[in-house]
Amino acid sequence: MLRQCVFLIYAAGKPGNNLCSNHEARAIIRPVGRFRRGVTGIKGRSDGEETKRRIVQQAAWLFVQKGYAAVKVNEVCMAAKVSKGSLYHHFPSKDELFLSIVEEDTEKWLAEWELIRARISGIEERFYALGEHYANDFQNPLICGLEEYARSRTHTEEIHQRLSQLYDSGATACRNLLQESMDSGYLASGNLDHYVVIVCGMLEGIGRVREITAPSEGTAEVMKYYRDGVRLLLQGMRA
Repeated sequence: MLRQCVFLIYAAGKPGNNLCSNHEARAIIRPVGRFRRGVTGIKGRSDGEETKRRIVQQAAWLFVQKGYAAVKVNEVCMAAKVSKGSLYHHFPSKDELFLSIVEEDTEKWLAEWELIRARISGIEERFYALGEHYANDFQNPLICGLEEYARSRTHTEEIHQRLSQLYDSGATACRNLLQESMDSGYLASGNLDHYVVIVCGMLEGIGRVREITAPSEGTAEVMKYYRDGVRLLLQGMRA
């Protein structure tokens, strides 16, 4: 899922030091989150689909290990055992390759959330489950690659739109749950867009802060902060 901070970093247009440098180093040793389960679900049987699957798998791992800027197209071709022409047939640019990987990763995260959500009937229980879903993904190494990409240089309007769409997609889980909560009267009515920023910002921020201040903590430890965060949030927003 696209992190809200990624889009805001890009929108602000402030390239600078990569705040994820320590995270990226750890990701090489300990990749977790959605990436561990794989970022590609391509199961086609044709040679073309198999080639695309191989490109995506190898490129994703290289982006996680080295970051977006350090990965060269030739490296991806060598790792995937394809020609440069074959890679560009499926992905016209390195930007397209990287964004496609992140977009598919986001879709998988949202699909997993919908399965979790469907098994839970209570709104309060769904908020806690959403917090746990964020916690299980807080060390996803693709996110740091996306932060680096967003701040790396001035992007075209088309890339800007792709990043904006990723933001909207990533916020879908929060938006839908907040809308449901207000419609049912569980939460006080308010500005939905503002609520989405607040709730997503809290859920993103918990993992981000703990990753920086306590990098040795695992998911189980971080999960406690998410539960307390959701509890405090609901206390302040209930109708």
